[in-house]
Amino acid sequence: MKNIRLFLLVIFVITALNSCFDKKSFGIGSIKTVRFEKEYKVAGEHLNVDSIGVNGVMVIDRYLILGLYSQEYFAKIYDLESLNLIGSFFRKGQGPDDFKQPIFSQVRSPYLVIDDWGYRRIKVVNIPESINNIDGRLSTRHTIKYSNAEIADPVKVLYVNDTLLLIKSFDRDRETLSYFKYNPVKQKVTDEIMMFNYPITADIRYKNIATLADCIKPDGSKIVSNAGCLDQLDILDIVHPDKSISVTENDYLFDYEYIKSLGDDDRCFYLFSCCSDNLICASYCGGDVVGGNVMEIHIMDWNGNPVCKLILDRQIMNFMVDFDSGFMYAVSFEEERIYRYDIRDMLNGVAER
Repeated sequence: MKNIRLFLLVIFVITALNSCFDKKSFGIGSIKTVRFEKEYKVAGEHLNVDSIGVNGVMVIDRYLILGLYSQEYFAKIYDLESLNLIGSFFRKGQGPDDFKQPIFSQVRSPYLVIDDWGYRRIKVVNIPESINNIDGRLSTRHTIKYSNAEIADPVKVLYVNDTLLLIKSFDRDRETLSYFKYNPVKQKVTDEIMMFNYPITADIRYKNIATLADCIKPDGSKIVSNAGCLDQLDILDIVHPDKSISVTENDYLFDYEYIKSLGDDDRCFYLFSCCSDNLICASYCGGDVVGGNVMEIHIMDWNGNPVCKLILDRQIMNFMVDFDSGFMYAVSFEEERIYRYDIRDMLNGVAER
């Protein structure tokens, strides 16, 4: 009888632990091989702004925001039309309006969503109001802490709304990536959705690459992600994980052993991405595919259907597309200069279809 009671107690404990939150997996419903029939060569216009130490670029409303490496301030903001400097923002410090390790992760015009990884918090900042504040105070719509999530190694945090964050985490023991749904109001993890079991995620060399391309659809239903040097984009369905797909230009997906066998100059991968309600734009680089002086932008819809490929005139580190104006802004790799690309015809062609 004691053994039976002990057995039932163990079953109860295991059930209780497993029921704390749901666990699902992004099941690849299909692997889509794409061919870009439309290719466009585009040349950028150099913008005459101080870009020393720049690591990112954003456009909100009529403002150009340049993210900076760790300095006294983490960003400079320019008037987009005149290119006149408005000022420096997002001060480094320990105050309630200060930052430690900010990542400018999402644009929700007129808001900039900032993931301050150093303080484990999200700030949703109204950029036009902050610029117009005479006292220099930030107009912060919300400050959302996720330090109580108790999620190991939160490498990426995506803001869906005030009650839902999607937190990407490495599990080195399982060699997997997962996205956790976290409710900051209740301070509770409500769901874990495991990503694909890629041993590459345990390789520290690819840790950053495996997180940079992540971009969330504005309605919060899907995430575009990459697996790190695996030459594919994963379109992850948050609502229906089993309907997720992988998109590649190859006839099959590479495995980790094959990736390890390649030299650094032969690896091809997606690096950064930005997205709208309808489109995904992802930067693609690879040694023997496009060479060291060129970068491609692959544009597709959220079902993985190819739209077109942009062949840029230079290699870039970071970029963003202002879908309202039809311009793309990029940080060049070697010069760290800011370039603007007119891609209105390409985006208008998509709208007309």
